[in-house]
Amino acid sequence: MSKIYLLYQIKISPRFIEEVIAELLKVYDLEIIADALKLEPPKEAYNKLRNQFNSNILLSYYASHLKAKENDRIAIVLDEDAYVTGLNFVFGEALPGWGGIVYLPRLKLWISTQPSAKLIVERTAKEIVHELGHSYGLTHCSNPRCVMYFSNSILDTDYKSMFYCERCRKILDSRSLGHILKKY
Repeated sequence: MSKIYLLYQIKISPRFIEEVIAELLKVYDLEIIADALKLEPPKEAYNKLRNQFNSNILLSYYASHLKAKENDRIAIVLDEDAYVTGLNFVFGEALPGWGGIVYLPRLKLWISTQPSAKLIVERTAKEIVHELGHSYGLTHCSNPRCVMYFSNSILDTDYKSMFYCERCRKILDSRSLGHILKKY
């Protein structure tokens, strides 16, 4: 059976991660194993001028140090702000066949009122599902309710659901990956 290894920085509450896993289990019919991340982000990934981490460097670093079996995935949750060249920030980034990283700071932002803990859990789960979708070969979807829709802002993340739309599910089915999903 395929697994998702959910690794998180020590400064992130295990209770928060348990709540995220409960959300992920609404989507995936996979075993999810959580553990504290033993590797700190490398200093060379930090851009002092931007006060952010370069996500490309982090993704390469973690993918080279953390190996998953062929059908398993690694999802890392960092409480660090990150960017990629050409974008001011990213909620996350993925590597096909490996997994992805999700960054919490922008998921904690609010527009009119401070987000509840439940909302931050939901946002985090959505972004993990999104990045894992990329790791399974999905691209961005044009359906704004699909979890694979590109989030240009936190409003997009809040609007979309945490589930793959019918089109994206069919793509996963065509790649013999339909078994990883719960029936919804």
